[in-house]
Amino acid sequence: MEFKCINSSGKRKITWPGKINNIRGSKGNYEMEVTARGCFYHVIFGSHAYGNYVCVPNWNVGCELADYTDLFWNTERLSRIINNQDAITIATAVREVSQILNG
Repeated sequence: MEFKCINSSGKRKITWPGKINNIRGSKGNYEMEVTARGCFYHVIFGSHAYGNYVCVPNWNVGCELADYTDLFWNTERLSRIINNQDAITIATAVREVSQILNG
């Protein structure tokens, strides 16, 4: 599945494609492989007793998420740990997959 990432900064708008493969999981916990900009992310996301989370073990990344569709907040949380473009890629992939799983 392909998706589009967008980084808007003032009047500048940068876009890049991403691809999601091997989506699996159930009961609120999911796993997928994401590629974009020459990078590979093994993304695990789901829900727990107090909210939502995302982990990217091959990047040593993990944090809380808001609703899966909240691109702004989720990108902000991830960008505290990794660069903004990688954060946008992961948050966008989570949003896209959640819309398929919940739609």
